[in-house]
Amino acid sequence: MLYLMKKRATVYLVAISAVLIITAAVLVLSLFTTNPTKLGPAGVTFWFINALAMVSSLITIISFKLKSRNLKNKDDQLVLFRSSLRFGSLLGFSIVGLLALSSLRSLSWRDILLFALIVIVVEVFFRTRKKVA
Repeated sequence: MLYLMKKRATVYLVAISAVLIITAAVLVLSLFTTNPTKLGPAGVTFWFINALAMVSSLITIISFKLKSRNLKNKDDQLVLFRSSLRFGSLLGFSIVGLLALSSLRSLSWRDILLFALIVIVVEVFFRTRKKVA
């Protein structure tokens, strides 16, 4: 059973790595071939979704690798991957959300504080909730 959980976490990690490589390539290509005025609203939205996928997958991989260096966490790789995926998604949404607000010129210090507060509340909620059997 333990081998199966490690294998499943490895498969997920490879999938997230593939997403990272593809989205990074698309993002770099779009930076050199287009500009926001040519893209239009749908293209800019796609660009931000692509950036979200890239940032989230990058943070997920880094978080998983850093957490898996701890010897206690070697047993339950799948739980560790889910935790890293949640953290990567949460931080990715925050970074890209702040970037989107900045590009619209509507980012203020209150927005930054609100994003930080939301991230902290969501992370505390997921870390302290009880497991349902």
